[in-house]
Amino acid sequence: MPINLEQFAQQFDPECIQVCKVYDWTTHVVQLAQDITFTFPSGSLDGVTVSQVSCSVTLLECGEDAPRRDIECTVGNQIVTLQAVTLSKTIQVVLEVTGTNATGAQVTVVSNPALITTSEEVILCAPEGTTVCCNAVQNTFNSCRVGAFTQSGNSITANISIRICQSIVVTFEVILEVAARFCQPRPEIICEEECPVDVFPPQCPAVFPAM
Repeated sequence: MPINLEQFAQQFDPECIQVCKVYDWTTHVVQLAQDITFTFPSGSLDGVTVSQVSCSVTLLECGEDAPRRDIECTVGNQIVTLQAVTLSKTIQVVLEVTGTNATGAQVTVVSNPALITTSEEVILCAPEGTTVCCNAVQNTFNSCRVGAFTQSGNSITANISIRICQSIVVTFEVILEVAARFCQPRPEIICEEECPVDVFPPQCPAVFPAM
């Protein structure tokens, strides 16, 4: 349906708004595997025979770790100048252990959080002055798996494989002129109960009275 520009101009006025302009938005996967030693509350593993181990992972922090550098890339058939951005991430991993204690009862013990710090370089449209933010995307793609593990007193060393999908957004605050109109509050709704009025039952004019 074609837009009537004259009617549009009559309904809206130019307004200035301050918003975050998105310069770039992409996803990036953090994937690593390493041996981590987890500590547990004192005495919590005493006499426990471990039968199952699992882990959970949380992306705590994500920020720039080094100055950006310009890099020329070919996108499609065009050469563009982009920025190589180094992002440092702090990841928290928790180990959950299930087993049986000395009395044969099943117990579940959760470790103290272990922190992993890693950094990766991502190619973005991130000119000087823009802000780069990254957050973990919460979905079934993210995973934490436990491989071989060994127990020593109140600690367990396990091979942990982590995969986290990140959403990376580059923004800058801008002031835009847009065609808009101000919103007004709606009128208050007043609901008053009224006395019922006697109403005759519906008639059947096709039947009675007969013409």
